Amino acid sequence: MILRSRHIALLGLLIVLGCFGSQAVSAQKNHKPVIKRDSTGTTKAQRDWNKMMTFADNVFRKNLDSTYLTLPKYRWRVAINGEAGGVYTFLVAHDVPYYGELNTYFRSNVTPKIGLQLSFRNFNVGYAVDLYKGYSNFSLALMQNAFGIELLRRKTFYAAGYMDASNIEGRKNVEPGDIGITTLFLSMYYAFNHRKFSMPASYKQSFIQRKSAGSVLAYMDFRYSDLNFEKESYMVQAGGMKELELYQLCLGVGYGYNYTPNQGKFLLNVTVVPMITFFNQMLMTGDSRMFWHNDDDDYNLVFSRKIKGRYPVFFTGMARLALVWNINDRFMLALTGVCNNIRYRMRDKMFEIDREDLDLYYNTVLNAYIMTWDWKANLFLGVRF
Repeated sequence: MILRSRHIALLGLLIVLGCFGSQAVSAQKNHKPVIKRDSTGTTKAQRDWNKMMTFADNVFRKNLDSTYLTLPKYRWRVAINGEAGGVYTFLVAHDVPYYGELNTYFRSNVTPKIGLQLSFRNFNVGYAVDLYKGYSNFSLALMQNAFGIELLRRKTFYAAGYMDASNIEGRKNVEPGDIGITTLFLSMYYAFNHRKFSMPASYKQSFIQRKSAGSVLAYMDFRYSDLNFEKESYMVQAGGMKELELYQLCLGVGYGYNYTPNQGKFLLNVTVVPMITFFNQMLMTGDSRMFWHNDDDDYNLVFSRKIKGRYPVFFTGMARLALVWNINDRFMLALTGVCNNIRYRMRDKMFEIDREDLDLYYNTVLNAYIMTWDWKANLFLGVRF
């Protein structure tokens, strides 16, 4: 009897312990970490982030003349971007093998692109896609009042035009898709009057120009241009030429002016920078298909060489224009544009290919002049947050 009562007591103790254990496990599962908030409902991490951003904004404001410049209320900006652009190229050459006097002109079709831009204060990244073929443009920028750096890459296969040669009857057309064009610009500037004048106020809307001001600007540009003859039929017309690559480094001093009649609600910027190109290098790549004299087999000879420039320096330039409407603290509408001039004058010995022994030999001295206008326009509808 005593043994039975002990068994009952032990069973009851186990049941009680089980109940407490299940409640403890249930309480542990339902436990949530307590996030401490202040009276405004913000967490410590949020307060630390706000302190850091406020410190950065104060550093920006410290170097500004508040009569002329101020920061927007919101730090982030996202914008829908409509883009259009084009490339116009002229080539005039003398004593060209097979052609004699050669005049070539082609331009890219103005095709619309749509894209997106995202900015955080002075940092900006943009991406736009061609609505017709899917080719894309990419941009990256860090623009401050004192200095800035911008990277822009563009690509198109819509170049069309003509080629006119003295040794060939009739004008040969360059059809869309015959030539591909890729351009890359890496631009850096320094604004001497950066306490009162702001380039990003016009082109990235990360500052507000409250009063009209201008500044002398020092510019440095690295430029890369690539002409790629895509179709073999046009490659044959070009004497086996497959690709022309041009590398240039430019320095210039110009002037930019921001005009606002109503403390930055409307803003007009005009910037003109004459430049000197002091580093020029052109690389030509050819792909000539030939035959042995008494054989039907094809042989492909690829050649590449530098083309010497006639002069060590060239005069060129860049121009920019911007119209900005700051609708309110959050919304803005902007139209911006840039045009670059690229020039190169060459004078070098040209070679031809002996089709019997596949040997290269120099024949004539080529004199040629190339000029390209590269322009781009953007329409932004943006919101700050």
